[in-house]
Amino acid sequence: MKLGQKIAELRKKDHLSQEGLAEKMNVSRQAVSKWESNQSIPDIEKIVDLSELFGVTTDYLLKNGTPSFEVKNENNTPTKELPILADDKIENYLAAAKKNSQLRALAISLTICSLAILCFTTALDIWLKINNLIIRLTGLALSLIVIAVACGLLVYSWLNMREFKDLKKQNFNLTATKAKLASQIQQFRQSNNKYVVLASVLGSLSIIPPLIASQNYSNGLGGVISWGMTWLLLSIAVYFFSSYLLQQVSFSILIKHKKHLPIHLRRLFVYGSWVYALIVIGIYYILSRFFPYGSGSNFFYLSVIAYFLFTYFFIKEKAE
Repeated sequence: MKLGQKIAELRKKDHLSQEGLAEKMNVSRQAVSKWESNQSIPDIEKIVDLSELFGVTTDYLLKNGTPSFEVKNENNTPTKELPILADDKIENYLAAAKKNSQLRALAISLTICSLAILCFTTALDIWLKINNLIIRLTGLALSLIVIAVACGLLVYSWLNMREFKDLKKQNFNLTATKAKLASQIQQFRQSNNKYVVLASVLGSLSIIPPLIASQNYSNGLGGVISWGMTWLLLSIAVYFFSSYLLQQVSFSILIKHKKHLPIHLRRLFVYGSWVYALIVIGIYYILSRFFPYGSGSNFFYLSVIAYFLFTYFFIKEKAE
């Protein structure tokens, strides 16, 4: 028996999917598939990890033949089959997860919106030209109330999902579940991809108000209002984006499939992020020093938006 056949047999004995084994080994599902089809061989560290996971020796994995001892999960009693998720529990979980995703997205959005409230109340104070402490304290109080509501929504959403915490454990037969969810996931993506596009557009548009204010050399009322508009647009964009991502995560939890970047792309992304950060900081310093009226801060903000958009689409396309 070859190494790939042994890995596949041991994986099935432990009731693990290829995705489950990949997650435990910190590799992609494609890597596990190549191991089992003998297209590639795991390195020595992974061999040791596999032997510890399955309770066999490395000699058994590396040498041909059958073991002279009993493999874990191998006994004279019939193997106990894993339970299958009931349809009503799946539907209840998906309904609760959708509501939970919207509540969490709203909490994140409200937190960002609190910055817009501060900006608009400050603008009101400047416009009235009375330097009224009451207006500023009112803006601060409203922002704190909004943040408190956001925290309450997060706690409420966590309480709503407590009854489904067992779904995060791999103790169900997932074959039938994946088949039932395939069409629902496809339908979800088709009907909600437009919200990702909308979030991307709003996030890009949010940089326009500070750019206009900087071109008009506005550091007072116009500058404050422009940043208020920016935070307001960004809060709306974050709501749509977060709601979409959180619902995607709920599907991933149910089917036990988590995507990972391959190791070489992960390293490229990390190193590229550091290089990008250094370049942005350098340009920001030059703009702040030699070009006044908010050019540096506008460039920095636009760079952050561009980085998050690139990160999302890069991981979405390259993760396995």
